Amino acid sequence: MARLELERICKGWDFPVLDELSLTVEEGEFFVVVGPSGIGKTTLLRCIAGLEVLDAGRVLFGGHDVTEVKPYKRRVAMTFESYALYPHLTVFENIASPLRARRRPAQEIREAVGAVAELLRIAPLLDRKPHEVSGGQKQRTALGRTLVAKPEVFLLDEPISHLDAKIRHELRRQFHSLEDLRRVATVYVTHDYAEALSLGDRIGVMGDGGLIQIGGPRDVFEHPRNLFVARHLGQPSINEIPVALAQENGALVARAGPGFAFALPEAAGAALARGSADEVTAGLRPQHARVLTNGAAADGRPVLEATVDIYEALGASGVLLAKVGDLPLTVLTSPEDHFDTGEPVRIAIDPAACLFFDRRSGDNLLLGEG
Repeated sequence: MARLELERICKGWDFPVLDELSLTVEEGEFFVVVGPSGIGKTTLLRCIAGLEVLDAGRVLFGGHDVTEVKPYKRRVAMTFESYALYPHLTVFENIASPLRARRRPAQEIREAVGAVAELLRIAPLLDRKPHEVSGGQKQRTALGRTLVAKPEVFLLDEPISHLDAKIRHELRRQFHSLEDLRRVATVYVTHDYAEALSLGDRIGVMGDGGLIQIGGPRDVFEHPRNLFVARHLGQPSINEIPVALAQENGALVARAGPGFAFALPEAAGAALARGSADEVTAGLRPQHARVLTNGAAADGRPVLEATVDIYEALGASGVLLAKVGDLPLTVLTSPEDHFDTGEPVRIAIDPAACLFFDRRSGDNLLLGEG
């Protein structure tokens, strides 16, 4: 088994999709790439697999340069979003296809396929054709074909994105427990931030040209490098509030308009006071705001007077879209709450949880230079 290294790889057509992207994924590491559709995530996997010819840069497995090695000679296995199963073959034959391509003995193939099928709980389906099994079972078949290949690098391209919620949850649990995935370098691509935060030992947020930020899931979520990263981690999305900063009564105050102002904690105020931007975008995640119902106390937090625009009850929680003056604000609420359109509400926010971004560059001002 081996580590995966990408050294300043470039790939583009009319514009650069990957622009000098460098990345190391260690043996045994589960690395998740997250980003919006069409940003180049699949292209990245195809470059690692050798299905795309690089414009520049190198791909190394275990320190060996495989940039010029043909795809079928690379010790890599890839699971596609579309399953890519052979429709005329059974589940058994689909899973066995990588081993048969290597001309492995029949007994070895039967044992390997049987073990993978038991692990993925599809053993009773081995004699069926792909059109005779469900979407989740097709995906497990495709994953089984990847696992049985015993590669040096696993590549998983949005393998569960279009399955229903229950099956996605079950397969996420299996990804955590599959030892075969934890013994090799794995790169998993998704546009779902919950998958990224749940599965990744590390995650990389992909934007134009490459990976904008790499780190542990919690660190990237809590300390996004810029507004692009903050937008793509979290649902509902982070509130983006244009504010002006001003010194008032010895404290730095963020003011977004009439009735929408709050003093910053000392540490944040000191960090922002060192900057040159007079106007910034404040980022407040919906879970860091709270509707004060039934006379609840604000516990010293700033309170905003707002009006209900839309309320969505989602079972385990609710999502309130309110307006503070003309500014929209999204708040996560308790599932027991209910609000009517036009209803006045009081919302307490947590200034200590606010992020602040440069209006022009989008950089997180609380992270300092670079």
